Amino acid sequence: MAQFRLQILIDHSEERSEQAARELRRLRLRWSQEEQKKTQLEEYLYDYNLRLNQAALNGMSVNMMMDFRRFISKIELAISTQAEEIARCKQQWEAAEKIWQECEREVKAYKTLRTRHEQAELVKENRRDQKLLDEFAQNSHRRGLAEGHQFK
Repeated sequence: MAQFRLQILIDHSEERSEQAARELRRLRLRWSQEEQKKTQLEEYLYDYNLRLNQAALNGMSVNMMMDFRRFISKIELAISTQAEEIARCKQQWEAAEKIWQECEREVKAYKTLRTRHEQAELVKENRRDQKLLDEFAQNSHRRGLAEGHQFK
């Protein structure tokens, strides 16, 4: 069977697809880590709001209350910033997913071409074999006639 001339393209496209899959995993891990950071910040916010409420119930100075509010505002800002980072991570992951999907389509297309090539080569090989069998049978028949034998 003839060598598939596009095999190097299959190999190359498979490598690109594997690289894209690794990048996709890396970006998903980063996205997950950023979500965990946001969750942790939200837990801090909840905790400090509880502390503020408890301190307010027990009585607190205005300065202490303002310090709590400033710190809570910083946590809220950090949560907002973290939400933006999560959105960026999601966009990067989605872009990488499109690249990976395109690589997978390319691999599939090349493999389809290889399958068609292999099928065409098999048809050629079967025709060659059939031609040889037909020639052999024809030659055997001629030899038999030449020798005076008749086939039944």
